[in-house]
Amino acid sequence: MVFSPSPKAVALPLTLADAKWHHVCVTWSTRDGQWEAYQDGEQRGSGMNLSPWHPIKPGGVFILGQEQDTLGGRFDATQSFVGEMSGVHMWSHVLTASDIYSLASCGSHLRGDVVAWSETEVELLGGVAKYPFDPCH
Repeated sequence: MVFSPSPKAVALPLTLADAKWHHVCVTWSTRDGQWEAYQDGEQRGSGMNLSPWHPIKPGGVFILGQEQDTLGGRFDATQSFVGEMSGVHMWSHVLTASDIYSLASCGSHLRGDVVAWSETEVELLGGVAKYPFDPCH
């Protein structure tokens, strides 16, 4: 899994290819470029200087499951995500470790203030199927 706030990217130290459901959270601050990666509520990695002072500008497109080599470039089917995802949220601020643990352990249902997962708001392309799923129930 790669996190890429342009112009830099970082490979995340996560273990996800075990056919089990995982909660994943990545935090990033544009102020100093500090990032943290969490898997199932536990911090798995962190770093500094990842695209500091390069904020995400409004009016863009949020794409899940595809890697794009250049802005506006084409998608490559061999670089697409294969699997299931649910509950994708994005916040305008960095969540605390406590918030992340609470989300991962189903103790909280915080919704993102930038992107909040809702089955009615997701546009599906390329043969993607949509099924109801809640990992906390």
